Amino acid sequence: MALTHKAASFKRKRSGYREAQMSGRGKRRMGKQRNPTDQSDKYMLADIIPTEPVSATNSRSHTNSSARNLPAATSRAIAWTTLLPSLVKAYVEGYGIQEPKSEELAPVPGPICSCVDKSSHTVTCIFKCGIANYDIVYCKKCPEYRLPLVLARSHLFPMTPEVPGIAIHVKQMFSLNNMFYKCGISVHKIAQWAEDEYEQKAPASLKGRLNEALPVYNRVVLSVKKELREKSGVVLGCAGCRFMSGPKPIAMDGNFQHRRFARNKDPEGVVYPGDDGENSRYWSINPDEAIHYPGSASDGCETFNALQKQGGQSKKIDQTGIFGCACSRHGYPVSLVDIFSYVLTGLLKVINNQSYGSNIMLQYDVGYAPIAVGVWHITGHKPSCQIKYHPRLVKHFGLTDGETLERMWSFLSSMINMCRNMSPMNRRLTLTLALDAYAAQRMSNIGSLIQRKHKRAVDMLDHAILALNNGGYVGNLSALEESWNTHVENIEENFSAGTPRVKRVTDARERLRVAVGIFDIIDQAFKNGSNGNNRTQNLAAQKETAYKQIKKKLDIYNKIATRNTVIGFRGSYGDDVKAIIALNSDFRNDCNMLTTMDSNAPYDAYHGLQRAIEEFAMLKDEAASVIKHGKDIVNKLEVVVNVPSPNSIRERGMIVMWKKQLEEARRWAASQEEKLSGIADGSKIPVIFNTEENGEEEEGDESDEEEETNHAEFIDLFPEDVV
Repeated sequence: MALTHKAASFKRKRSGYREAQMSGRGKRRMGKQRNPTDQSDKYMLADIIPTEPVSATNSRSHTNSSARNLPAATSRAIAWTTLLPSLVKAYVEGYGIQEPKSEELAPVPGPICSCVDKSSHTVTCIFKCGIANYDIVYCKKCPEYRLPLVLARSHLFPMTPEVPGIAIHVKQMFSLNNMFYKCGISVHKIAQWAEDEYEQKAPASLKGRLNEALPVYNRVVLSVKKELREKSGVVLGCAGCRFMSGPKPIAMDGNFQHRRFARNKDPEGVVYPGDDGENSRYWSINPDEAIHYPGSASDGCETFNALQKQGGQSKKIDQTGIFGCACSRHGYPVSLVDIFSYVLTGLLKVINNQSYGSNIMLQYDVGYAPIAVGVWHITGHKPSCQIKYHPRLVKHFGLTDGETLERMWSFLSSMINMCRNMSPMNRRLTLTLALDAYAAQRMSNIGSLIQRKHKRAVDMLDHAILALNNGGYVGNLSALEESWNTHVENIEENFSAGTPRVKRVTDARERLRVAVGIFDIIDQAFKNGSNGNNRTQNLAAQKETAYKQIKKKLDIYNKIATRNTVIGFRGSYGDDVKAIIALNSDFRNDCNMLTTMDSNAPYDAYHGLQRAIEEFAMLKDEAASVIKHGKDIVNKLEVVVNVPSPNSIRERGMIVMWKKQLEEARRWAASQEEKLSGIADGSKIPVIFNTEENGEEEEGDESDEEEETNHAEFIDLFPEDVV
């Protein structure tokens, strides 16, 4: 049997086809009949015959006799799970026949069995540039040549698992998938878009079919990526952490916004092969494997404000949130777990990751005796906790801020409403796809990230040396260290009790500090010379509102501080808001845990010098890891693409995909090496010189400009909604 057409039945030709068929000359109009292809084996080209457009709503998926008593959606879900491994294979084979192209307007002919009594079914095929109906020949007897698999080899993704009436080209499927998962456009809106986009009307059942097929399409793509990765030996993970020699910082945090309603369950009997596809790469899915902690979240710091929040109704909530672990240096997501045990379960996933293991340092905001707390969350802890766990005061963390999870939650915020009404499997799948996109974004920009970190470390080193030199501590850091240890003891002694009086004053000052911080951010944005007229007016209004908030919080603090005298706290700061927001005000000095009321010792410079030195060592290690990671991927892909003679169309398809990955890997590796080679080989790392000899070399007239630059970097530290 042979291919018997040249073009599809698009709207512009449909009337011609109808006249031809009515007059008995349809066969001549469709093109000259070609002789059957001569093949010695059982594979033959499938018949793809254009027909008169018909409604796809009349085509019904056939269900197994064993599933007749189940709801139709459940039967289809079970059929999808059975079909998935074969669909993955057929998807790859389609690439082996011919690489998909966006301009395709007809199914690509693929292999078919040599059985005589084959079947034919009319399928509405949706391409990027049009819609057409085709009679697709398949075999009911041969499992490898069922209709969905024949379509998949022809670059058409079936919308139902057994006898689909609609199929979408893989390039268009990729676009629709991005609309739904990345742009947050609903399936209903996508179906409306399709009605307006094409000249020929899209099938009425497209919405319902697409709603079921999109998750399956993603499972197929994820399974293909996993197979390509495993067979090539490419390791997926954080490029900056993979080859680091020292301990690797891991940030941990929970998010209670990502809840899921209990009314939507997974279809009974649906289990996807391969431990739910790629989901197990991030998720700890099995509750039986959870590690439960007998303590409470208040073990670390009972005054942490987040612990005082009361949750809402949870009777209708199946999963109350998610807990995540990510690379604290580069933001690469490592593990997720539904909040049924979370911390230790998430850590087990990190330890089992070959890029991390047990050589890690932790940054978490509550409980479990944290090693360090993120720079944003630490302000909610009591002073004695801040002095111990602030990341700028803890050794070996460099300038790691520990807030990478907050950035990730901001990225995932658009998925909150979408995921609340999903089944557990689809929810995990959706978040997995979002995490893949986020991880790709982080790795694409990792070279620029390390460059920015390097510049910041250089600035901090310069300022620290200048401050130490001006304070007269050059060559006498041991005296400064001794003074600092005494300061820590005083802080712990004065504030560890956490009495109600201390808490009232501390909370009032913290609210005032936040109000001043918000004003600073708005004021810095207002001074940006590139603001347009509308933005300048909006910022001016916001600045005025923020100023009023400072006045309000200042009045409250003055009243509380006057009534509740606490050793170590000033009384009233007065009524002058301008005095509060001044750069060197008493209030700003008091809010800095690195200063004391009776000493001008430059503790911030003392710790800044240490953190900057640690940061340079970490950046050098990370830059070398990124370059090595890029070369490793390129080398492994070069090996697999140079197979002399692939034995099957499946192997040819995998080579086509590997070549595309190799092209991208070479571009990425070259770009990262160009950015990071100077940091990796140490040529751009400042020589940490003897402060006795070189402390006078810094120019003091740069301090004001650098202060503004550092403030701008602080604004960029968190997403707007987190700040």
